[in-house]
Amino acid sequence: MSPVIQIRTDDATRDRMARAARVRGMSQDRYLRALLDLHDAMRARADAGDDGIGIELEALGLQTVSG
Repeated sequence: MSPVIQIRTDDATRDRMARAARVRGMSQDRYLRALLDLHDAMRARADAGDDGIGIELEALGLQTVSG
C-alpha cells in the first residue's frame, strides 16, 4: 500500500467524506476509489454524447481535459 495522501480541505468536507464512507461500511480509501470510478463512468457517458451529464461535469469543473 502507498503512503498516506494528505489533502488540505475544510472540516466540513473532511467530515462529509468520512461519514459517507462510514455509513456505506467502506474505508475512506475505498470510498475515494469508488468516487473516482464513478467519475470515469460519467466522463465516458458524457464523452459518448450524454449532454446532461456533460453539463453537470462542466458545472463542477470536471470537463474533459487532455494530457
